[in-house]
Amino acid sequence: MSENRTNQEWLHDLKSSGSSQESAIADLRDLLLRASLYFFSRNLSDFGGLNRDEILQRAEDCAQDALIAVLDHLADFRGDSKFTTWAYKFAINNALMTARRERGKGVSLDQLSFSEDGTLSEWLIQDKSPGFTPDRSAMQGEVREIIQEIIERDLTDKQRRVLFMMVFNEVPMDEVVRRLDMNRNAVYKMLHDARRKLKSGLQARGFEVGETLALFASQG
Repeated sequence: MSENRTNQEWLHDLKSSGSSQESAIADLRDLLLRASLYFFSRNLSDFGGLNRDEILQRAEDCAQDALIAVLDHLADFRGDSKFTTWAYKFAINNALMTARRERGKGVSLDQLSFSEDGTLSEWLIQDKSPGFTPDRSAMQGEVREIIQEIIERDLTDKQRRVLFMMVFNEVPMDEVVRRLDMNRNAVYKMLHDARRKLKSGLQARGFEVGETLALFASQG
């Protein structure tokens, strides 16, 4: 059973061949599926338009993608935590992205803007992932304020909209082109400029992009 494997046994079995590897992969996929389903159960509001079978299919897709990612990154595991905890994060991150895509499908173009008081909409900056500590939440709040300031001060209105749609909400390129009535090259250029300004603004305040992403990554 997966619960009885040590870190070394996980690595050995997954890197081996035959029945040991098959059993380890099956157990790992089961773990990743449970993780995806757990995350979805905590965020059902993001899947309002889907039935039970469709949600299960999304979870299975997340588990399969996470399984491939874990197997591709076995060499990166350093043993600082339990292997299952490390692998769990791959499933949660995939589930988080899936939930954001589903949530974005129901968002109108008008919602991808600032609220009346000039701040980012609550749905945009809210992170509902489980497992955050008070210190981490406080740091997230600080970084959100910095990101909001950069977006308000340094980006044009169209750059904001492209950034919100393609980065925060993962709206497909073709849909962005249709909504904004622009060609693909113009949208790519606008997204590139918005990302560059956001990255420069974060670096000017002492934040690297990798640190910022890690701060908002899900914890298993």
